[in-house]
Amino acid sequence: MPANDWTAIAQKHYPGITNIHQEVNVIEGIVDGDKITGYVDINEEWVELQRRPLRPVDAAEAGQIADVMTTGVGLSQGFAEANQLGLGILPLKFALNYYAEQQGLRECGNIKTFLSAAGWGASAANIVTMTAGTFTGGSAVAGLLVGGLAWNYFPGTEGCEGWLGQPVEMTKI
Repeated sequence: MPANDWTAIAQKHYPGITNIHQEVNVIEGIVDGDKITGYVDINEEWVELQRRPLRPVDAAEAGQIADVMTTGVGLSQGFAEANQLGLGILPLKFALNYYAEQQGLRECGNIKTFLSAAGWGASAANIVTMTAGTFTGGSAVAGLLVGGLAWNYFPGTEGCEGWLGQPVEMTKI
């Protein structure tokens, strides 16, 4: 059976499937907010192997949103933005997140983990700064501590899409 026929069977089984990736007769795609994986068997029937929900916001995006929101609250209370780029940082945040999601799984995970740690760390520093009334050593410690925790426990890999046909990464055991 030609490869395009396998994709057609998946599309017939899941009307509206998007982001279709195919490796021989195994197909992945997104259906109603779920990432599905399946294959077409020898009888040309669709067999679903896995279905998992896609998260609408990943840890990196949530951390960056928390940073922007706490910065906004601080600015509304009369605090000054310490970042030299000011509002110019917003497009950079979106661009870096978008760039990460276009990379392979490992590169995307590394960038998103950094974004997660930076966002959650900055939001913690913002909260301590607002509580203390000024930036203090406690602000820096809170930012580093929460950023480190986010780095280790909330990596931003949810926004990274691992699809069929991507190179397998081998490690030594």
